[in-house]
Amino acid sequence: MNFEFCKIGEYKKVEMWLDAFSDTQATLYTFPGCVATADLTGDGDYRLIVGDIGSGHVPSKLKVYKGTGLSSEINLQDAPTAVAPMYIDYETPRQPVVTVATAEYIYVYKNLRPFFRAVLPPLPINQVERDIWTQYESVEPLHEMLANLQSSVGVSALTLKTQHLLALPHHERTAFVEAQKGSPLLRKTVITCMSTLKKSHNDDDALACLVIGTENCEIFILHPETFTPIDEAKLTLTDVPAFLSTSGLFDIDYTLTCTTRTGQLLLGRRGYVAPLMNLSKPPVGVVCLETSVVVALMDSTLNCYSDKGYRHWSVGAASPITCVQRVQLRQKNLDLIGVGLHNGNVSMYTTSGELVDTIPFPEPISVVYFGQYGRETNSLVVITQGGSLHVKILKRSADFTPQLKEKSSTVSGKMVIPKKTKLFVDQTMRERENSITMHRAFQRDAFRLKLETARSLAHVLNTKQIPVQETVKLSAEVLGLGPTFTVKIGIQNIGPNSSAASGGICDLALFFHWDDKYYDVRPPMINVPFLVPGVEIQLVSKVEAVSTSGLADVVRVVVFKKKQGQPLLVAMINMPPSEMTVL
Repeated sequence: MNFEFCKIGEYKKVEMWLDAFSDTQATLYTFPGCVATADLTGDGDYRLIVGDIGSGHVPSKLKVYKGTGLSSEINLQDAPTAVAPMYIDYETPRQPVVTVATAEYIYVYKNLRPFFRAVLPPLPINQVERDIWTQYESVEPLHEMLANLQSSVGVSALTLKTQHLLALPHHERTAFVEAQKGSPLLRKTVITCMSTLKKSHNDDDALACLVIGTENCEIFILHPETFTPIDEAKLTLTDVPAFLSTSGLFDIDYTLTCTTRTGQLLLGRRGYVAPLMNLSKPPVGVVCLETSVVVALMDSTLNCYSDKGYRHWSVGAASPITCVQRVQLRQKNLDLIGVGLHNGNVSMYTTSGELVDTIPFPEPISVVYFGQYGRETNSLVVITQGGSLHVKILKRSADFTPQLKEKSSTVSGKMVIPKKTKLFVDQTMRERENSITMHRAFQRDAFRLKLETARSLAHVLNTKQIPVQETVKLSAEVLGLGPTFTVKIGIQNIGPNSSAASGGICDLALFFHWDDKYYDVRPPMINVPFLVPGVEIQLVSKVEAVSTSGLADVVRVVVFKKKQGQPLLVAMINMPPSEMTVL
């Protein structure tokens, strides 16, 4: 909150937000993870997407707002858990799809029409439970044995059929067993949280992977094209994930920050998950920054932790916290934390824990979302617990720093030196005191580097590992839809000695290198005939996809000369996805 000087001893609050519009009759009842904005039509006009859980006789709907009004709505089969727009292809114009998580299903909408539905894989069934259902003779012994099994393994480890039977009163059990006779046992899980993770680029319209947490204490990262779980990225937790936040890129390096229902703060990376700490109270929300994690707790505190588990700061809110959202101001190169409170205020904190603005609303806050809406980049969307919708736009002249300067100017005593400045000064003093020792160490390392380089050169010359003069050109063509592909390899002599008067290249061979989890190549090696200069020779090999996931991989082609260890050329063939049954 900024203030400007009016009279001696008086200050006037400077408003940093413009009221775009308010709809007190919107009747939106939703969660923080069910609100997002996206450019659904590819024209730069961002729409507001809300997964409404409904109330009473009103069913759950996916609502889309354009400007100040509702433009479309879609009925949902169940209450939504999360909503996430994402890009899954490179088609132009660039239009994202909208993914909606409900129960064990993920519905994908393209152009606001049903496009795809993915289902979580079923869970394994307890063998004891299967035997009880197979061998029962009457209802009462069946109910008793299933109740004993529930007390030993827990209700979550049982199938839906068993859970339903155990919840029925005595007079309804016989009719239920007769009606369900012969029906298969199914044990399903549900989605508890969902987020997105950029695949290889950090652009706004780059491909993204879907990250979901389930009731079975697992986190899956789904392939952006097939929506199937990526096995090597699966994480198994000790508790049910409640809130999920992502950062980084899937193909390079990424971090998954997760809080569980019992208050565990977990940090997940590729292939493993590590507990960061146990929170003092259950979490309300989590925000993952570049080098820290901000967690809101039910004791009305906002806490910031490093990726090593050290707490940087903790501040208390004026009212119980209902939601938390990252406010990223790219033009100002500034990150804020937006906190929704039960008293109807939205407080803005810096990443150092200082309160810089407070925005009042008439009702308790349910959802706070910050992003582009319409043509405005910095828009704040607030949904209250009474169902009202409010949209505010950040002024271009808004400044969140005056209060920080005012606060720092009133601090008396010893000047606080930043950590980076102190490290720089300490390093400069250390170099001045140990300059001779550091110079000698540098000279010693330089001479060692020269010696190792000379030894490596002598080894190359002695073992005749010299560059091969012949140069060949490869071209590859993949034919077929799968699971069996035909790969045509074209090889041609284009070296410096490939004139018509010179001779060709002989004693060459092609070797295929592949991952046996995905493909099987026959034949694995092909002898290349004598290469006449300028003439291309076609070689054919069969590639069979053996993976049931339908994912694609690369096949490497190595061209080498017989009786020599150094290859002439290594090429990579990007195989297309094979046509298989989609999960």
